[in-house]
Amino acid sequence: MNRNDLDKRLRELGIYSDFYMRRELKALPQLLEEGEQLNCILTGVHEAERKMLAVTDRRLIVIFAAALSPGDIKVIPRDAVGDWHFEKKLLFSSVSFSTRSGTAFTFTNTQGSLKDLFEWAMQQPVK
Repeated sequence: MNRNDLDKRLRELGIYSDFYMRRELKALPQLLEEGEQLNCILTGVHEAERKMLAVTDRRLIVIFAAALSPGDIKVIPRDAVGDWHFEKKLLFSSVSFSTRSGTAFTFTNTQGSLKDLFEWAMQQPVK
């Protein structure tokens, strides 16, 4: 996937204007595999750092793009996710999910307006 295809998909999802300037998006096109479909993007604080969570039809991709240090990328296959939860609050929404092996991820200060999109993305069949 190239950046133009990514921008087109973000427009289809209705979230382009929320994320088009995020530096994490620079790495995302190279991370997506051929034929992989992006279904949701959100940002939140995970392990005391602002990170982006990209949900595709195959994987969850956690991207940290630091300004002054090397970034970090974690990839979790969708079929390895055991459970997930989106808690929508007025100001401090959060997303949490855990893998079947017991690793837990929590993103605080996420965009509460993306609850429906995130839940839809997580309910899509895994390819």
